[in-house]
Amino acid sequence: MNKYFLCYACCIPVKGYSRSIICDLQRNSFLLIPNVLVEILALSREHTVQEIYARYGHEHDQQIEEYFQYLIDNDYGFYSDAPQRFPPMDLDWRSPKIITNCLIDFDAESQHDLAAISEQLSELGCEALELRFFYPLAVEALSEQLLHFRDSTLRSINLLVGYHPSLEVEAIEDLLFNHRRVKSVTVHSSPDQDQFIRIDLQTSLRYTPERIDSEACCGNVSSRYFSSTVSAFTEARLFNSCLNKKVGIDKRGIIRNCPSMPRSYGDARTTPLSEAIEKVEFRQPWGITKDQVLVCQDCEFRYICHDCRAYLQAPEESLSKPAKCRYDPYQARWE
Repeated sequence: MNKYFLCYACCIPVKGYSRSIICDLQRNSFLLIPNVLVEILALSREHTVQEIYARYGHEHDQQIEEYFQYLIDNDYGFYSDAPQRFPPMDLDWRSPKIITNCLIDFDAESQHDLAAISEQLSELGCEALELRFFYPLAVEALSEQLLHFRDSTLRSINLLVGYHPSLEVEAIEDLLFNHRRVKSVTVHSSPDQDQFIRIDLQTSLRYTPERIDSEACCGNVSSRYFSSTVSAFTEARLFNSCLNKKVGIDKRGIIRNCPSMPRSYGDARTTPLSEAIEKVEFRQPWGITKDQVLVCQDCEFRYICHDCRAYLQAPEESLSKPAKCRYDPYQARWE
């Protein structure tokens, strides 16, 4: 066959130690494939199918054809006689925002000046915010906290809040109607069983009996958190998938890269966020990619999962694997 086999531009192979994946950045999904197929796909843009057959020996023709057909059947690739018409996707990642996301923790004694924080986040161009309340909060009080961000630059707000009897589905639906930036609400410590409710295409509500009472809830690595969107994938290739352009404020108001990180950069009530994030030490974790992290660098999922630098398998090693990851890329299995 004198044609070339190409993956769609949004379908990017990622090689792991024992197996590989193709990430579909358009459909936010991935497909498991053998490592040899990554090698074949690397050749297929410059070599025809017939040339690939010859390279691997014609006794493998049927197997290679089956690989290609598998990708076609799953809508990941196609044959072409003009590969130059289908250039690779630009995988660079850029953001004009100084800070893209912020995480703020609360307990019953927290005294955050949210009005001032909101104004500063807008000055930094922040688009995403997560508020974590480690205690029960009535829906009226929750709504009052959100009012501080009504005129901000934020595009999305995620809420984690302790169960309160007022946090019924109808009440939260009203909250979401009045605060359109809120995209997800998770009610922890719920007396009922785990329940997930899709409000609309962009908004969700979850009740979970899991008790979350501190920042120690951070750092969980699971396939349920995988994200193979263009933005997430391209950022993870070049920057840290959790800490890049992020600022955290812990429950006492201390500025950190993440509330779980040990290093502090001042009190948010007296230190401007813009001053804290300019410190070289603050920005250093932004550049730690999964290609540098031990074990993760051999994982096929490294560009679609979230990293954690707060809880490490070997705390004395800054590039250690996240402590709460239970995946072994060498055995290709979850513990």
